[in-house]
Amino acid sequence: MFYPRFLDSVSSLFQAGPKPTLTFSLAFLLLSLLFYDCGKADRSPETLVFSLPSDPISLDPIRSTDLSSRIVLKYIYPRLFEINGEGKILPSLVRSYKLAEGPSSKIRRLIMEIRTDLKSNVNAQTVLGSLERLRNTPGPRRSTYSFLKGGKVLSDSSLEIYFEGGLRETLEKLSLPQAWIYCGSPESVCGDFKLVEWKRNNHLRLVANHPNDLGSEILFRVLPQASTGLYLYFKDELDLMKLPVFLLKNSLVKKDHISIRKGGGVQYIAINAKEPCFDKNFRKALNYSVDKRTIIRVLLEGKGEVSVGPFPKSISDTWTSSEEIYPYDLAKAKELLSKSVCYPKILERELEFRMRGDEENQANGAAIVQNLKELGLKIKILPMEKAALYKENGEGKGDLTLLFWYADLPGPFAFLDPLFAGDRFGNGGNRAFYSNTKMEKLFQEIRSTDKTDISPQIKEAFSILGEDAPWIFLWSPYELYLIGDRLENSNRRLDLP
Repeated sequence: MFYPRFLDSVSSLFQAGPKPTLTFSLAFLLLSLLFYDCGKADRSPETLVFSLPSDPISLDPIRSTDLSSRIVLKYIYPRLFEINGEGKILPSLVRSYKLAEGPSSKIRRLIMEIRTDLKSNVNAQTVLGSLERLRNTPGPRRSTYSFLKGGKVLSDSSLEIYFEGGLRETLEKLSLPQAWIYCGSPESVCGDFKLVEWKRNNHLRLVANHPNDLGSEILFRVLPQASTGLYLYFKDELDLMKLPVFLLKNSLVKKDHISIRKGGGVQYIAINAKEPCFDKNFRKALNYSVDKRTIIRVLLEGKGEVSVGPFPKSISDTWTSSEEIYPYDLAKAKELLSKSVCYPKILERELEFRMRGDEENQANGAAIVQNLKELGLKIKILPMEKAALYKENGEGKGDLTLLFWYADLPGPFAFLDPLFAGDRFGNGGNRAFYSNTKMEKLFQEIRSTDKTDISPQIKEAFSILGEDAPWIFLWSPYELYLIGDRLENSNRRLDLP
């Protein structure tokens, strides 16, 4: 078993047992540094090299369910709309749009004018074909886009689509990565770049379709071990990498080249709602038992903040002054546990705690599990490969699963709808299999409105989730990036992957 060295700095509070050996991991790291991509040619000054933590699951927008896929896809396929940091929906590939009278009282009509560009092959027929494919392809996306009811091409640069529900949700859903316009294989000319090479679990190479601020080529290196990426950065063979907190003090890190952004995601533990023993008292007890602030201070080196329910504080600050819902209180946690439906038998049951097996997740998971053991629970830790973890979680397996959600769009609804809606179970986003009739009513209300201000519904949803505690609410880590010299003094650094 791998034991990360940075756990040596953690107090005994978070050390659950003997430390496993470093021999295997050190040997792996040395070999990766010595032989990584031996004999490669020098890169062009116009080539930027970015790191990816894992190989993309798919470069088909519909099947992209992971962050690596979405990072690459944003360079390959155009989007109809995008949402800025304030949550405002802005046209992108769309030049203009308007609502018109629909073919029936329930079906509405949206007419869109598309920007045509001789450098790409995107036209109205391409857009309509992509949307038809989105709503007809079997899989978890199909139900999400069931509000689409077809459409018609009006000219080479205009089309109309038919939809049910509110305009706000329609435009928002058309801004999501899965709705980016598919023009064919990623090797085709469509967006700013096209794929020219993909060596699985090693690298992807994109070439520009036309002149742009990012240069003529982007090389994405797949680097599961962040320490390997740091070595390549030191050798000036990497222009940008996401930096794990535990590498902040490494001597190779140039402090003045670190870019820090407030987190756009949350780490959380999905509590399997299919298990009858995990009632509300049990779930609340788990929340009170985790000393989140100490873990942030020690393991994240202060580079993060406690989430406010399911939201990063940067999101919740825009509509509420609420602080942490469940501050650390072991006495209250034990009291609530004693009132749970399966107490005291739950103390004899070994609970499965699943997580990804990388360095950072293992460290965070070990600290959380130590807190849960102090509550009196028996916990079995299962580090897993990412694909297996998500697959089995989507099948409802496991008791407690440590996960991370990075919102596709700004704003609180980007956290609520995919993560807690009753029609998003499993791989659709709701990995706790949580359902509440009051929440479902709110979702239907929000999905059917044309209004852009949904703050009253958000506040009510926040109150319901705070009381139900379907997750162990954890934290929002800051995003740290190492910026190479080629990006440091360029507008290109604004386009962080």
